[in-house]
Amino acid sequence: MNKTRRYQLFNLLITVMLAMGLVFSRNLAASAAGCSTLDIKGSYKCDVACVVRDVNDGLKGLTIHGEIDTITSFTKDEVIKEDEFYQVEIINGDFHEVEIGPRFHCSLYTATESVSDNQFPVLEEYIFQEEDGKASGFTKIVRNPSRANFKTCKVDCINENLL
Repeated sequence: MNKTRRYQLFNLLITVMLAMGLVFSRNLAASAAGCSTLDIKGSYKCDVACVVRDVNDGLKGLTIHGEIDTITSFTKDEVIKEDEFYQVEIINGDFHEVEIGPRFHCSLYTATESVSDNQFPVLEEYIFQEEDGKASGFTKIVRNPSRANFKTCKVDCINENLL
């Protein structure tokens, strides 16, 4: 293959890659824009899977069924606009937690404001799924990286209005 042919193939490859990148970025932007208007408020039924540090300094797995996460808009004074920040109330038996955080497209990023087991800090990311213009559910990733209160969880939730 001569130099001219290799150069033409190289240019074709670059053009195809750029076109694919443009299509992908437009699809991603359209998807993110759709999530920006998605109403995430409501009550969700959740199943939880965690790895936690037990009192003997070992790690153990645990699963929990029936957690209820209720999401509402959080406003404070005139500084925080409606649907910019959200509050999540989590109830599972005797366990009770309140989280607050901002939303960015299809994700909600929260920090624990109060929790009944006093295991702070906990950072959580909610990744919402959309179905017919409504939030059908979300997957929540929980992280507490401190050695004493180590916890990492994956929580799968379904909008109770769709059950």
